Amino acid sequence: MAIISSDGTVRFIDANEAQTLFTPHVKAECERRILEIMPAWKQRNVIADLWSDNADTKAAAATEWAKVTALRAKSNEIEASIGSMSDDQILNFNASDDAHWSE
Repeated sequence: MAIISSDGTVRFIDANEAQTLFTPHVKAECERRILEIMPAWKQRNVIADLWSDNADTKAAAATEWAKVTALRAKSNEIEASIGSMSDDQILNFNASDDAHWSE
């Protein structure tokens, strides 16, 4: 069923279309959040440290990488939830809204 804005404009054919169109925005927001906590150069270092023979180095890297993994999981969760949102939630959806990313 079409999702129509308050001015009568058809915004999306259905929730599936909204999900398809919003998914790249969610992915971009996830990337932004990941890079905010761990720039690309640090990601490379952490990945290398995951293979360290030093247990403390490896544990620290695993702790850091868990932050990235959590954001990626949250991104997947947000993407999946768009298809079951109400019309109002879809019309007001903003991928950068912290409410979507909180635990």
